[in-house]
Amino acid sequence: MDRNAFIHDAAPFDAQAHGQPLTGYACRFRLEAYDDALYPDHGLRLPPQLARAVAKRRGEFLAGRLCARRALARLGIASADIAIGPDREPLWPAGAIASISHAGDRAVCLASADPHVIGLGIDIESRIDARLAGEIRGVVVDAAEQAVIEAGFDDAVAGLAAAFSAKEALYKALYPQVRAFFGFEAMRLARVDEGRLRFLAAADLSPTVRAGQAFEVDIAFEDGGVRSIACCLRARG
Repeated sequence: MDRNAFIHDAAPFDAQAHGQPLTGYACRFRLEAYDDALYPDHGLRLPPQLARAVAKRRGEFLAGRLCARRALARLGIASADIAIGPDREPLWPAGAIASISHAGDRAVCLASADPHVIGLGIDIESRIDARLAGEIRGVVVDAAEQAVIEAGFDDAVAGLAAAFSAKEALYKALYPQVRAFFGFEAMRLARVDEGRLRFLAAADLSPTVRAGQAFEVDIAFEDGGVRSIACCLRARG
């Protein structure tokens, strides 16, 4: 297959979280059209961290980086390679903060150049079935959180997928403040609102992320799955 067929249905989009305008770019990709030569074709370098990765990982990484380049370009920020940090986090160019996610054949990046945005996370997940939900439920939420899901969603499996996705997005958004890995148990689902989940930090994670502190994540069910956006803002004043 022609390598030019790798990326398709690519388009910009705009989003908001807590009233904050955000700039995005999304695409679909065909793994059967992936080739390592696509990296130099697009002016990118296959990172050494992916030297032993399977083709699927290399392909989805490339699709995410292409979305990132185009999202940043919409903000007037030129970017070549976006390096990988010590915790596998993207190292964004000065003046930008962004987040990448991919699921199935989809990739997406959300970005901002607003200095008040100090953390940004986007996560997309494909639909999960009852079997998979049973396998991950005890890892993603505890019994109290599961009760919140069952009370707040007509479909508890979809609700679990939303909680999973929202926690992933929140991890990405809080990483710049925490600078360390934390698990699903660190953020506990407290409330389900229309299009939004509220979490409480279960422990002190950093001087600015304290136990009991509340965080909200916007969610939307789309493309048969779920999309979550978390945005952390610098205190104004």
